[in-house]
Amino acid sequence: MPGYATPCPSTDPRHPYGDASWGDLLDQVALPDDPGKCHACLERLTAGTIDLATRQAREGVDAILVSSAFAGAGMIAHDMYAEFVLPYERRVIETVRREHAELSFYTHTCGAIGDRLDLMLETGTQGIDTLAPPPLGTVELEQATALLEGRAFIKGNIDPVHTLLHGDERALEEAVLERLAIAAPGGGYIRSSACSVAPAVAPALIESMSRLVRERGRYC
Repeated sequence: MPGYATPCPSTDPRHPYGDASWGDLLDQVALPDDPGKCHACLERLTAGTIDLATRQAREGVDAILVSSAFAGAGMIAHDMYAEFVLPYERRVIETVRREHAELSFYTHTCGAIGDRLDLMLETGTQGIDTLAPPPLGTVELEQATALLEGRAFIKGNIDPVHTLLHGDERALEEAVLERLAIAAPGGGYIRSSACSVAPAVAPALIESMSRLVRERGRYC
């Protein structure tokens, strides 16, 4: 049965599913210290990812999320992204779409990605989230919209800490309407929080965010 989106392992050169840990730190050290071994590991991981994504595509999913959570600037430098992430994620997307051209891919990367949006596009992805704004991340929505418009949909940019966790109704409304004004006119913007919503966020704020989009964010 077709599904909206199915996560698949990414070619993120660090631990693809765990929280930040000692193992992640060792992985980061290995990138500059033993790049050959890292590339060898990535070759194997990429092959497995292609196999899994192809199996998902054959089951009729509509889209595949490439969960590349730890590939932001807080974890890996721009030049290392170009070497250790870009070529492998591009291979995954290109290989699977040769057989399933109708399939959409989109990429999730946490934190500071403002300096690598162009590289993320080079993977062939058709969407990028979560576009964390300063101070949590480095994505200014005006710049992201100018770069990505017509090339990939964008999702996120609502600060989950300062706006949702520590904010109020007024701050939330200002944030949502500002982002709709910036990103909605060109199309392809999905309003959401920039990554996870903390358990302590008031449910009323989430309800208000959805209401504002229904009232003010429709394309038709």
